[in-house]
Amino acid sequence: MTTPTPIKMLFENDIRRRIEEVIKVDQTDEEIIREEIKEYVVTDAIRTHYTGIFEAYREAPNKPTDGVSIWVSGFFGSGKSSFAKMLGLAVANRTVAGESAAERFAERTGDKKLQVLLKAINEKIPTHAVIFDVSTDRGIRSGNQALTEIMYGLFLQSLGYAKDLDLSELEIGLEEKGQLARFEEEYERLFKKKWATEKGKVAFALSEASRVLHSLDPDTYPMADSWVKAVKNKADITPGKLADRAGELMKRRKPGLSLMFVVDEVGQFVARDVQKMLDLQAVVQQLGVKGRGKHWVVVTSQEQLGELVSGLDDKKIELARLMDRFPLQVHLEPSDISEVTSRRVLSKNAAAQSALGKLFDEHRGRLTEHTRLTADIKLPQLTREAFIDLYPLLPYQIDLIIQVVSGLRTQGGAGKHVGGANRTIIKLAQQLLINPAVNLADGQLGDLVRLDQVYDLVEGNIGSEVRAKIAAISKELNHPLAQPVAKVICLLQYVKSVHRSAENIALVDAAMRRRFAFLEMHPDSPPVQGVLRDWLAANELPGESAELLDALNARIPHRDFAIGPSYFMRDWIYSEDGGLDEVWETDLLPLLEEHHAGEDLDVRALYGLAVLRRAIGSAQDEHE
Repeated sequence: MTTPTPIKMLFENDIRRRIEEVIKVDQTDEEIIREEIKEYVVTDAIRTHYTGIFEAYREAPNKPTDGVSIWVSGFFGSGKSSFAKMLGLAVANRTVAGESAAERFAERTGDKKLQVLLKAINEKIPTHAVIFDVSTDRGIRSGNQALTEIMYGLFLQSLGYAKDLDLSELEIGLEEKGQLARFEEEYERLFKKKWATEKGKVAFALSEASRVLHSLDPDTYPMADSWVKAVKNKADITPGKLADRAGELMKRRKPGLSLMFVVDEVGQFVARDVQKMLDLQAVVQQLGVKGRGKHWVVVTSQEQLGELVSGLDDKKIELARLMDRFPLQVHLEPSDISEVTSRRVLSKNAAAQSALGKLFDEHRGRLTEHTRLTADIKLPQLTREAFIDLYPLLPYQIDLIIQVVSGLRTQGGAGKHVGGANRTIIKLAQQLLINPAVNLADGQLGDLVRLDQVYDLVEGNIGSEVRAKIAAISKELNHPLAQPVAKVICLLQYVKSVHRSAENIALVDAAMRRRFAFLEMHPDSPPVQGVLRDWLAANELPGESAELLDALNARIPHRDFAIGPSYFMRDWIYSEDGGLDEVWETDLLPLLEEHHAGEDLDVRALYGLAVLRRAIGSAQDEHE
């Protein structure tokens, strides 16, 4: 008898190796950065994006332009932070753990043209990069700092100046007069400490600097606190001054080098705030006009620039200029993250590829039939290659997980980093294999990921009230699928593009398919049967929607097209006027029109809400 192959034996790489939860663009640990470069996956689409950017960057000195900004967008976990970070590290050619970041990155791309471009950039356009996450580098002086001020402070710090504006203005002024070295020597004599190591402690450094100035020039500063009283919080920075200082200070401390800002999470920072958007526009405009190809800005955002601008109707025309300031726009698609996930976490060894290919060939028909969802978007096709690459996930599950994670992040009250250790698709794919709550790695060849298992990994980000209700189901309903189905319904509320029908719920949750054995689920059979009535009773709501659902399904000729109860298990339907009408018009009728496409049938006349209300009313009258 052949021993079943454990899933953990299918993979080319160690599935338990450390994978960072989220890429930090301002990471300083060189070993972590080196590992990030080593693990970075360059898909064909990503390679094309980098090639376009490198070509534009290489041409900048020959064709000076003020179009020097790059907008990188993609859903949460799409790899946009990694893309921007690798771009900055490669162009600046930083030394990471004794290795050239540009050379290591070029090797990862596996593309000769890109390697030649990058080498030419490193040799002919040496660059200083300022890489940071704007959401974590805001100062404490103001709760509403402008991007200009944040960028300027970190630029100063990268050149060795104080990050504080008042202290840096002092250093710049002293340096211009040739007195900075003398100031530092006097500071060390007075305080027995190095100015370079102490100036970051702003609260103390301001007073200490004032005392040094008094010691050096008592005529100008008669008291030890004369300078600090005169200048504290007086320094200011504008986009124009930032651009001027970028040119001036680069010549002083990085002569001959170009400058690249890489700013992560800008989209979230400026979103829906017109003033911050205008500040961003002014910054990139001034750096472009005054730098003429020597000062570049790379920013990341979950939203594409056009989406962000169109959301601000009152300033849409004014902000349209911002679009012109970002001639290079990169958008990372879900297909990119599918390929990255398959290559980084789910890459198979030769024996596994053969076994999975054979498994797919044997079960192609049933597998395809029982994973065909109805949706408002085109979901990835299940092919032999995709099955092998993504197993034990299926291609459409990546898209669903992306929408679930994104939905959890944007739910009311959710924090920026909702998702914990599972907040990226790559990390979640690994956790499906090794997390004790799921532990698919110890499963057998043929087992598939179930959506209820995804719930088990992300349930910490779901409201406690909902979690409690789902946890109680196993005690209230004696059916093995009742709780898994509830978990699936819960997650599908975040997947707007997939219809929450009984058929889809059955298909997306492989709890009802174990090792390619499939179990039918329909609204007229347990565990779905009666779920809506129980839910309405538990929430002390009228039973009309259950009657309407029964009447609707009685009219649908194809049993597989029956409508499931989850459409009606949403609190807002019963708390808002016209809630049921909205569900009928926006969810049910469009779905039924799709089912009857090509048929000579008046869908509204057969399935309309008013029609069904009259029908159940007549039935009740006859019963009475």
